[in-house]
Amino acid sequence: MRQNEITIGSQYRVKIGNRLAPVTVLRRLDGRGRARFVCLTGDTGREVRATAARLRPIPGTVEAVAENRRRVAAAAARQPRPYTGDPGAECVDARPVPEMLGVIGPAPVLRMSEPNRDTIRRIVDRVHVAEPFAAVARTVRRRLGAQITWQTIPRELRRGILYAAAERHAAGRRMYRVAMGHDPLPSERMVADAVGVACGLGRCP
Repeated sequence: MRQNEITIGSQYRVKIGNRLAPVTVLRRLDGRGRARFVCLTGDTGREVRATAARLRPIPGTVEAVAENRRRVAAAAARQPRPYTGDPGAECVDARPVPEMLGVIGPAPVLRMSEPNRDTIRRIVDRVHVAEPFAAVARTVRRRLGAQITWQTIPRELRRGILYAAAERHAAGRRMYRVAMGHDPLPSERMVADAVGVACGLGRCP
């Protein structure tokens, strides 16, 4: 619950161990930061301290209805929303990216703004450089798709996003080779996947 919704003397519930204990709020503790309240448990008579976030309304009360509505609204706000921004008009002179994109195709590839390119860089940089570009593309789509419905992004901009991701991943591989003197070694996930495939084919020792 929120701090301004807690009433001294009212009853709420607090999770203690594996149970939800009924409590009565006795007083608010002084101090900065999160407000903390001293509560008296109704079943054991013990005093416990709890933040407003830990306090839960009693089922069936007006507070419980308001809390449920707020949770539903918060969950709806976290759902991906349609793309409504300006995709831009400047196109990239897209050329094949070694080891990533062999064929670009004739469709336009839009140039991304620098802030958006920074977002793609951060996403791609969390993918192991040995991973294939397909894994990078899936990661980019999943991360962006958590906020914006992928199919509502204009096709030219989707191509620009994946092209920027391919360029970044290729640059990461080049940097790895310069630093380590050899091709990237497979990640733990890639090894585990390969072992799983081998076992599925009956090739495990």
